[in-house]
Amino acid sequence: MRQFAIVFDYLVDPARAEEFERTYGADGAWARFFSRDPAYRGTQLWAFAAQPGRYLVVDRWRSEAAYRAFLETHRAEYERRGAETASLYLSERVIGETARLTRPS
Repeated sequence: MRQFAIVFDYLVDPARAEEFERTYGADGAWARFFSRDPAYRGTQLWAFAAQPGRYLVVDRWRSEAAYRAFLETHRAEYERRGAETASLYLSERVIGETARLTRPS
């Protein structure tokens, strides 16, 4: 079975770092929004030690199809939330989408 992840790179004004971390972290507003779907597997937030204000966000899903279906179903709310939280960062870049191979259970 493949698991899917989408990885984002953010540059954040250090003055907004705490608010960014609360919003984009594993228990943040985005994670709570995604957790409506049982295919959501969690979010990881990574800070670069040598680059204050730079973060990686990894959103994990059961599959790419599940992620795409969630976006399609919740497109309007996703876009609204994105517009509301855009002020928390200076730049956002999708690094890539990945699939992890796992052994069947």
